[in-house]
Amino acid sequence: MNEPDNEMFASAAIERALGIYQQLRERDRSVILQARKILTQHIYGMFDKGEHDEKRLVVSGLARLTSIERDHAIKSAHDVPAASTGKRRRRASA
Repeated sequence: MNEPDNEMFASAAIERALGIYQQLRERDRSVILQARKILTQHIYGMFDKGEHDEKRLVVSGLARLTSIERDHAIKSAHDVPAASTGKRRRRASA
């Protein structure tokens, strides 16, 4: 396979896994973006190590997301309280 074919093949596995992930439960856009990043790193890593079976890439990607969610949830950006973002509130000038 040449380089563009590899890119398309891995991208297809990522999109398929992400589609399945989204169908399992409704999730916030920020969670989906984090999941896409995790899937991209994981699936390209497996692909680079020689795994070229799309079904195995998809299943492994979903297993990776499940593992991460089990250990610590992939949190929505909307679930973070304002006080924990590290931003200071401005004091009103008198």
